[in-house]
Amino acid sequence: MPTISANVTTKELDAIREYANACGETTSNLIRKTVIQEAIFLNGFGGPKEYECNISMSNNLSGKEADEILKNSINKIRRILGIEEVDEV
Repeated sequence: MPTISANVTTKELDAIREYANACGETTSNLIRKTVIQEAIFLNGFGGPKEYECNISMSNNLSGKEADEILKNSINKIRRILGIEEVDEV
C-alpha cells in the first residue's frame, strides 16, 4: 500500500493523535479518512459511510451531554495547539 507523509509540529501531532483517539481511530486511518472526506466534500454532499469519522460517544446520552463531551474534546485539542477554546458547539 502506498504511503503519504506530512511534516507537522509536535503540537500538531499531539492534536492529531488526540483527535484520532477521541474518534476511536488510528492516526493513519484518521488522516486517510479526513483527507478523503475533504476531497469528496462528504460533509456537504454526503457519500460513503466508510469515510465518516466522528468523536465516539455513547448512544444513550442526552443532546446536552453529547454537546458537552464534544465541546470538551474540541477544547482539549485546541488547548494542545494553543488556540482559543469554544464556548458552544
